Amino acid sequence: MKPRDRLLAALNHEEPDRIPLDLGGINTSLMLGTHDRLKHHLGMEDLKTELLSKTWQIAKTAEPILERLSIDTRYIFPEIKLKETESEKQQQHEHDCFIDEWGVKRRFVLHYYEMESHPLKDAKGIEDIESYPWPDPEEFVVLDGLKQRTRDLRLHTDYAVVGYMGGASIFEQAWYLRSYTELLIDFMVNKDFAHALLSKILSVRKRNADIYLAEVGEYLDVFQIGDDIATQENPAMSPQLYREMLKPYHAELFQYVKERTPAKLYFHSCGAVAELVDDLIEIGVDALNPVQVSAKGMDTAQLKRRYGDRIAFWGAIDSQKALPFGTVEDVCNEVRRRVRDLAPAGGYVLAGVHNLQPDIPPENIVAMYQEGARFGKYPLNISSAEFK
Repeated sequence: MKPRDRLLAALNHEEPDRIPLDLGGINTSLMLGTHDRLKHHLGMEDLKTELLSKTWQIAKTAEPILERLSIDTRYIFPEIKLKETESEKQQQHEHDCFIDEWGVKRRFVLHYYEMESHPLKDAKGIEDIESYPWPDPEEFVVLDGLKQRTRDLRLHTDYAVVGYMGGASIFEQAWYLRSYTELLIDFMVNKDFAHALLSKILSVRKRNADIYLAEVGEYLDVFQIGDDIATQENPAMSPQLYREMLKPYHAELFQYVKERTPAKLYFHSCGAVAELVDDLIEIGVDALNPVQVSAKGMDTAQLKRRYGDRIAFWGAIDSQKALPFGTVEDVCNEVRRRVRDLAPAGGYVLAGVHNLQPDIPPENIVAMYQEGARFGKYPLNISSAEFK
């Protein structure tokens, strides 16, 4: 079976020849150091390590690595321009900082560029939102050559084409601007302000979707959206507050996207999102990523029983314990467990839980994909003897 057909069969809750394998997305990539270690492990030292995201320090996974690991997906990313003035360029040089397209200042800390400021944290009223210099996607999204690259992938390869427009969060972007604490207070006691802020962000996201999907929408198999709406222990807000304050904006963006592409909708949220899965299904999510199995309530067998005929699961291979600290056999057992829980009757795409960090041994990454391809063949052999 060809990779595109394999992925779409799984997302349509059908059993392909084997479970699809994913690597290289904005949430399923290798960090720069991970990419370097893996290419050396594979004897591919001459491959160049290229930057995919400055903020998250992830690499563009080199094509020979994707081929060696039998990856079924290929991603289409636009280039995102950073917001810089001459003084900010000097500041970046001196302090390893940059200003992103939304005006959020970021500084390099350990592995990533962490937020150093929240430009709307001290805003007092809706007039402060109205006067903020909101970004124009026409100015920061670079689409040069994107349509041709996407068309070539679709028409001249058999890979599943996954689109990412350069950012799609609403809740996350709101707290990046406002701060996490202030935004959640707004959700409770300053609702008009919160709605004004979310509406502005939604309008930018819709414009971004407009210009991106006008170029590539017809060629996509999957469209990726993300918004972290949970912590390790719970949703970031009660389900009732989510439905009141945030769900309408998600619903509007998802519908807007679906009117512009036939692609399946992939939604990323880390954390304990189990209580919100029904809501996500209702507003059009076809696949849930990353299925953070270490978070509260994210038991894969239970998720499959409750939702498996209505939503697909994408990810689920534990990157907090099994991948960084386990042996190769531990990783193989982890893969078998998730295949057993999530893959019957289709509906599962294998990937790590979020981007793979440099503390993950490269042999564990190889083992994850090799075992996925081997053990994930249909009809599945999921007898208890397969698990140790």
